[in-house]
Amino acid sequence: MKYLKILLLTLVVFGCNSEKESKRETFSEDKTFEVLTSIIDNYVDQTLDRGNVNSFALAIYKDGKMYQNYYGEIDNVAHNKPNDSSLFEIASITKTFTGSLIAKAVLNGKITLEDDIRTYFEGDYSNLEYQGHPITIKNLLTHSLGFKYKTPERLEIFNKKMNSGESVDKIDIYTIQNLLEELKTVEIDKKPGTVFEYTSIGPELLAYILEKVNQQSFDEQVIAFFNEIGMHNTYLNESEKYLNNLVRGYKGSELSPIDYCPIYGAAGGAISTLPDMAIYMQYLIEHKNKPWIKEASRTLFVDEEDGEQIGYLWQNIGFAEEEGYFYSKTGTSHGTQSGILICPDSNYGIVLMVNNTSDKALNDWGTLLFYDVEPDLIKYPKLNLSSSLKSEFKNNPEKAMAEFRKRKTDTAAYYLNTRSVNNLGYQLLKENQYQSAIEVFKFITEEFPKDANAYDSLGEAYFTVKDYGKALLNYRKSLELNPENDNAKSYIIKIEELSKQQS
Repeated sequence: MKYLKILLLTLVVFGCNSEKESKRETFSEDKTFEVLTSIIDNYVDQTLDRGNVNSFALAIYKDGKMYQNYYGEIDNVAHNKPNDSSLFEIASITKTFTGSLIAKAVLNGKITLEDDIRTYFEGDYSNLEYQGHPITIKNLLTHSLGFKYKTPERLEIFNKKMNSGESVDKIDIYTIQNLLEELKTVEIDKKPGTVFEYTSIGPELLAYILEKVNQQSFDEQVIAFFNEIGMHNTYLNESEKYLNNLVRGYKGSELSPIDYCPIYGAAGGAISTLPDMAIYMQYLIEHKNKPWIKEASRTLFVDEEDGEQIGYLWQNIGFAEEEGYFYSKTGTSHGTQSGILICPDSNYGIVLMVNNTSDKALNDWGTLLFYDVEPDLIKYPKLNLSSSLKSEFKNNPEKAMAEFRKRKTDTAAYYLNTRSVNNLGYQLLKENQYQSAIEVFKFITEEFPKDANAYDSLGEAYFTVKDYGKALLNYRKSLELNPENDNAKSYIIKIEELSKQQS
């Protein structure tokens, strides 16, 4: 990946014609966006260096500009980097397609959110209510059905067999008819619409209801939806057909089985390419005022336990001071983690997919998405000053520090975030460049004397080189600034014990 050279955002240019006035010229938007994408490439490379992740596929959209890239290898040391033809299991992101079709049906007057779902079933389903409160379309959309056990027994057995890696052709199929029959036996022990419990039952029943009201197969409706968006390389329940292009996932170092979603696949059966997911993201942002998009992305339910807002199967809906309105969805298969974030008020979005679902890989994925990439998109066209000087901090720290101090007052062009410099310090520690790491951490404490984490990092660097006196001073300073810093407390105890042993 390319690393950044020192960036000068403004240049004074004098015309050769003496009658013309001198004028101030800035880099074009394209150039600034190129710098941003280089910074993001560095974030991903740094994450890959931790060794927890096989490969990433990333797309970002901001103010009409799109960037896509692939990193790492699908299978370690196999030299098989993902590409535009690679198909990823996007799992529960599939639910947003189902939710969008329901939003269209609501706007077209074919269903209402308060419809009793039994209206669409044939037979006796008197059990599907709690003290006179039936399960509604809204409850299916928001994972608040009120079931005592979230999955019917036979479907649970089927899912366990699939999760164990058994071959599809060796397992009895499970269809919508099986689900409808099992629904007659489920117990409702809480009022629908009051308790959030994530399940795949709702989307599958919604697919059945869509077939009823639209008089068209769910597959046909989904294909028409994909065509409307412009997604021509996204498929539902066709993993076996596209095995040659399917990105295999891992759980740590172990190869994971391919996902198979029963019934319609409305809850998690889609596979898609990065370009198609980028098209979906861009469409939702650029057509944010379309009635069905506004309907599909609005809040229908708030989970009282954690405050999470849920819409038409979209989750994590909210409003933030800088980014404005946002909504997102994640999808987790056996070996692939995907996420799509839509911020229509700020005209940006992110798609990030990784083919490893170990705890460490998922942590790296989440950190990269929400702590590295998103903050820089929120601030753009301002650039992260720390990140833009990363290579200088590593190769010529003194020059980088001087340049940092020089540019930090240019608040129109840059914003300050110490995270990337702090990460660089840890990278230097990992590479046994201890003195360089100490200099970087010292610089952060000098520039940001109220940053508790900076003193914590400097303390760790001194502890690594066994300079326990300076380590103790910095950990105590960190704890003074942040009395809740348990890491500092722990190291202070370690250092005091070491001091007793040495005395």
